[in-house]
Amino acid sequence: MYKGIMKKKNIYFDELSSTKFFNPIEEKRIKVLKTLKSDHRSTVKLIELNGKTYVYKIPTEKNTRKWQRFLSIFRGGESQREFLCLEKILKNGIDTAKPYFACETKKFGMVVDSYLVMEYIDGREGNIDNIEIICDTLEKIHSKGFIHGDSQLSNFIISNGFCYIIDARFKKSIFGKFAQAYEFIYLETSCGQSIKKYYKRHGIYHIVARLVDYYLIFWGKVRAFVKSLLRGEKFKKSEDLEPKESILQKIKSKFKRNRDFEKYSSEINNENQEENQ
Repeated sequence: MYKGIMKKKNIYFDELSSTKFFNPIEEKRIKVLKTLKSDHRSTVKLIELNGKTYVYKIPTEKNTRKWQRFLSIFRGGESQREFLCLEKILKNGIDTAKPYFACETKKFGMVVDSYLVMEYIDGREGNIDNIEIICDTLEKIHSKGFIHGDSQLSNFIISNGFCYIIDARFKKSIFGKFAQAYEFIYLETSCGQSIKKYYKRHGIYHIVARLVDYYLIFWGKVRAFVKSLLRGEKFKKSEDLEPKESILQKIKSKFKRNRDFEKYSSEINNENQEENQ
């Protein structure tokens, strides 16, 4: 990766010709072919420049959150770090998108805006039919002493018989075989079915990783429940819920006998009268 400055903005590029992206993007002269993703976390678009197709990614959440901006003083912006990560993946012989150009806007030493331009891989998300090559790719990553970091099925792209990884953190595996076992469990969960015949299970490592997975699932449900309480979703007023007419219809379909329906209908009517009073 090379570094430079253009119009008071920090730029990062793989070769000098990659700086061609700067002016068209800054002047909004790029042709957007398709929006691949757009949510609170990031915006990813398929763009065309000089007849070639590229991926243009804006890490919206990391650009705007105050804490992330503060951290960027010490570790750099998200686009720069992803650029370096992609280079590291390629250097270790793993297939991924080639990074071309990244740009950061800084204020008071903090990155307040950034984007990344990288290669477009014309392929499709991995599925259970490609699980063997996906597991082989994950094994290859582990053999290099790294972990993918987000080994769900959708983060493996199949193109022309090759498996490319995307959205990978690609960090050193400080927890060794425990982390590697967990990555296969996480992949298996995203598949929705067993894939045990496609990867090796290492006894105690797999057992501990499975227990960690159960714990994380449980903890995730607890956090979701607590957040719903804090947002007041468990205490919504009746007028914010489903209309009374639809509730009556459901009760009527559930209880076929008129006597049961009249009983529950009467109870709901009484509740309505009490609320109106």
